Amino acid sequence: MPDPAAPAASLTGRLDKELAAKAYKKVMAGEEPTAQERAALRRYEHDQEETRRWQYYEAIPQKHWRAMSGRQTKVLNEQAERYGIPCGGRTINLPSVVRAFHDFLAANARKLNVEDDDLMAVDVATPALERYREERAALARLDRLERERVLVSRDEVREGLGRIAMIVRGAGEALQQQYGRGAVELLDEALDDAEREIARLFGTMNGESSTNGADLSGAALVEAPDAEAAS
Repeated sequence: MPDPAAPAASLTGRLDKELAAKAYKKVMAGEEPTAQERAALRRYEHDQEETRRWQYYEAIPQKHWRAMSGRQTKVLNEQAERYGIPCGGRTINLPSVVRAFHDFLAANARKLNVEDDDLMAVDVATPALERYREERAALARLDRLERERVLVSRDEVREGLGRIAMIVRGAGEALQQQYGRGAVELLDEALDDAEREIARLFGTMNGESSTNGADLSGAALVEAPDAEAAS
């Protein structure tokens, strides 16, 4: 399908070329070109530069390519044959090389991703590899749960319990002043029940109770209970 803008672009190019020629003649004659002629001259020179640039892209001398790539001719020819990238020959067509290079990356993206995940996909079964896979799967699950806010860090738990304890202790002092020691004892019993419930929900960490002064700091994460476990 012909480009409808092509005739207009061609006409503009011809006009710029004519005005640029007039500008050249005036400059050679020591005259001052008009503003329109100067603008046309700049556009014409820019178009010519773009045309030459693409011509250079399409015929890069091999010695320039060797200098840019840091590879000898033999290596370039071997890579061209092995990977299908047209970097051999006396001249190099850069647009063709760029297209072939990105096609190669797209076609081999999975093979080129050779980080630790390649051990997860290798078709080998050994005890050490199975443990590695299990650890990777566990870490991936923990990372997902943390991002979903299903896991809570021990620091957050400790700070939250500390704030709650301060609130409750403050209420206990007020109760003692108003209702005597008996009311505080009732509150202490309720706190003991609360600590047991927290221990039931969060379990123990590193062999310590999660309440009664246990160290809840550190990087470990505590998985929040689901609705069934909490009921």
